[in-house]
Amino acid sequence: MITEDNAHKVIGLLKRGLKELYRIDYFNIRCDVSERNICARLAMHLENIMRKEHIFDGYFVDVEYNRQGGDHLKQYYDHVAQRPRAMVSDLLIQSRGQERNLLALELKKLKNKKDVDNDIKRLIELVKPDDSENRYCVHNTLVGAFVTYSSTEVSIQLFSEIEDINESTLSFKIHKDKSHHSVSLRELQ
Repeated sequence: MITEDNAHKVIGLLKRGLKELYRIDYFNIRCDVSERNICARLAMHLENIMRKEHIFDGYFVDVEYNRQGGDHLKQYYDHVAQRPRAMVSDLLIQSRGQERNLLALELKKLKNKKDVDNDIKRLIELVKPDDSENRYCVHNTLVGAFVTYSSTEVSIQLFSEIEDINESTLSFKIHKDKSHHSVSLRELQ
């Protein structure tokens, strides 16, 4: 069973996945390939870590997934509009069943300002507790993450019902070795 104590494990997994992304796929990032490509590569790294280390067994890393339990379109409840809205997160760590989602992630190039406010608003809604009136809406996601990236830096804005995580930001800088043959991601304190 997944508990709130696992939120820090999810964040640790995300950090490790991003480090692998930059270590292996920096060429794609530097060449400014599409966000969808970068997101798919991040998903692959996250799932590889999960499978190799047997963490979060029964969960999958999906990109652009739009189903809830297989039958219904995924939705979130928009409290401003007072109605459910269809949703597709850039990346989810989910059971593909009725268990709570571990991570909902939106990924943007640092220079891409399109739909940033809507992405953040949706992440905030996804981490809110169960609203039994809207049973087909996604809720209670353990961690929401809004990730911006470039060839020189990464920033993660976190959302959760867990106080010490909610609205915290993690920042990373890119470090190149002297020969410029390898790249690593270093967290700023």
